Amino acid sequence: MIHKRIKTHFDKNVFISFLVLVIFGLGLLSFRLNSKVDCSNVDFEMIAESYTTADLIEFKSIDPSGVEWEWDFGKDIPKKYRSNVVHQFTKEGTYTVSLKMNGQCGVTKQIEISKPKDLIVPELIPNIILPEYVRVGQEVEFSNDSEFAESWQWSFGESMTIDGNNRKEKYVYKSPGEKTVLLVVNGDRRHEAKQRITVLPEKKSRKRRASITRVDPIETVLQDQIRDKPKAEDKAAADAEQRKKEEVANRIEVSNDDMQQMFISYSGRNLDDISIRKYFCYSNIPVFNKTGNRFTVSQFFKEIRDVNKLEIKSIKMIKDKKTGCVKSMTIDMRTKKGLFWKTF
Repeated sequence: MIHKRIKTHFDKNVFISFLVLVIFGLGLLSFRLNSKVDCSNVDFEMIAESYTTADLIEFKSIDPSGVEWEWDFGKDIPKKYRSNVVHQFTKEGTYTVSLKMNGQCGVTKQIEISKPKDLIVPELIPNIILPEYVRVGQEVEFSNDSEFAESWQWSFGESMTIDGNNRKEKYVYKSPGEKTVLLVVNGDRRHEAKQRITVLPEKKSRKRRASITRVDPIETVLQDQIRDKPKAEDKAAADAEQRKKEEVANRIEVSNDDMQQMFISYSGRNLDDISIRKYFCYSNIPVFNKTGNRFTVSQFFKEIRDVNKLEIKSIKMIKDKKTGCVKSMTIDMRTKKGLFWKTF
């Protein structure tokens, strides 16, 4: 019986190469399983002059270790996949922006988008026709000659409500002092007009009393001389006293608590801003937040209108020493719309 031998040829180099690849693969797998990704530096910045529906905003990743990026700007907005992207929000509101980097690390920020600021157009400020002075109890007529006006809201400075809705209105003041007349046409409060009118005290008639006492002619001459001598001094003193009384009567008095309560009423649409502006030296005084940023009072009114909650921590008013009207305010507050609080 003849046995045939089968020879097997096995290359050692192939075996060694296979073994090296297995060891390398196991080492790489172990490294990936045991390594931890550092996400502490993942962040991004938002770059724009302002955040309105008219602005193109740049979103920039500031972590140099990034190799993959995924930007999420909210529901129904396509995602973007670069380190630096630009986006424009077409509707005002609060948006949540998220960045996911290298498939594992993420950071989320919120951004508040508002409508573009409208500029004041002088031609749209209505003209108020009124006298400079009027007395208590005397009927006075106010009118507007603006051709573009179709509706009117008058406030004559004695109440916190609208006093008239016609092109011409008549009013009788009940108390003396310097009053602020406000006019809003076509519902455009941005272009409201504001003028002052001085209300003098009611003129009282003087009655002469008939003298029944006989006076010697020489005594009459002496009395006339005594009266004539200090006549100029007496008149100057009387004029000064009258001016002092008018200044006291015209002085605007408003406390921090009063102003805070008016802001809360305005926020809930229980008070018109015309009733608040009559305490100001002029219509659009500056308003500062606690960090020193400057806003117009119109921007401030827009900020507190129709909020769910208004929390005012402090109000500091700068007043005119002579008239008491408010020249500027510094306000520390925050507002809540929806689920989020916003610091002014």
